[in-house]
Amino acid sequence: MLGCFILIISFVFQPWPSVSNLAKDFIDRLLTVDPSDRMTALQALKHPWVVSMAASSSMKNLHRSISQNLLKRASSRCQSTKSAQSTRSSRSTKSNKSRRVRERELRELNLRYQQQYTG
Repeated sequence: MLGCFILIISFVFQPWPSVSNLAKDFIDRLLTVDPSDRMTALQALKHPWVVSMAASSSMKNLHRSISQNLLKRASSRCQSTKSAQSTRSSRSTKSNKSRRVRERELRELNLRYQQQYTG
């Protein structure tokens, strides 16, 4: 039989004192041990904290944040020890081609995101 850990959350220490009660409730309900008492994914999406956060953050900022994260990931994948040692390798046709693919993927992801959230 596999071991199981029971996690007891204390919202006393950092960063918890500055976290809202709604956010603490959200986390607490997601980490409930008993699956029948635990919040479902649909309930989580309808939780007041998620709803209030979604309403208070503008879609433009959310879109910008997602784009920046995708670009950071693509950038970190692009960098290797060989390309860091040689500037020529970063200017090669192969490097440019791989960048174009990632840019296209980013555009497609942005388009899908905009279609999903703007109607």
